[in-house]
Amino acid sequence: MFRISKPFYPFLFAFLIFPLAGLQAQELGAFSQKVQTAYEAASDLQMDFVQKTYVALLEKEVSKRGKAEFKKPGKFKIRYEGDRARNYVCNGKELYYFETGDKQVQKFPVDDDTVPAEALSFLGGLGNLQSDFVIEEVDSKKEAQLKKEKKNLRWMELTPRKKRSSIDWLVMGFDPDSALMQELFIFTDSGNLSHYVFGKVEANTGLKDAEFEYKK
Repeated sequence: MFRISKPFYPFLFAFLIFPLAGLQAQELGAFSQKVQTAYEAASDLQMDFVQKTYVALLEKEVSKRGKAEFKKPGKFKIRYEGDRARNYVCNGKELYYFETGDKQVQKFPVDDDTVPAEALSFLGGLGNLQSDFVIEEVDSKKEAQLKKEKKNLRWMELTPRKKRSSIDWLVMGFDPDSALMQELFIFTDSGNLSHYVFGKVEANTGLKDAEFEYKK
């Protein structure tokens, strides 16, 4: 059964609304509310990204670039650069996956078999992550292994309460002014650590529905 590839998960988390609860520090709690407000106000979002993944099995780092666009509810388009790069286009009902330069296209209904349940909740602007994640200050041991690139970000750690996906934990860095995510680390149960650096992050640019329809 086809499932969204692991490197794709962060974009779903990056876009959508999540209630950040259970935080101990008053300052972190206040900023988490600012983040939630910013994402609730975003009808669409677009960004460039650099993805660096340390593959434990190969003991090497793989780097890729791309662009991502999102629009509520449930529409997204993610394009990686390069020959035979991955492309995802979703109009909220069907997901299209193809590789650049390849005429073969795979089409799937958007359901729990193609997109993780947590992601479906985000994309629809529904759900409550209090039951799915513990959100807190970044653990010092994790902090030591993260090679952060952007300065002056506000960082938070998310840990799934239930093991429903391959994600063990995420660490997110937000711009303190816009409250939009600028950098992300994801650690999976396979031992891989993915690092995403986002650039040109813009919300509410007026993306059209037609941009999320697959075109041959």
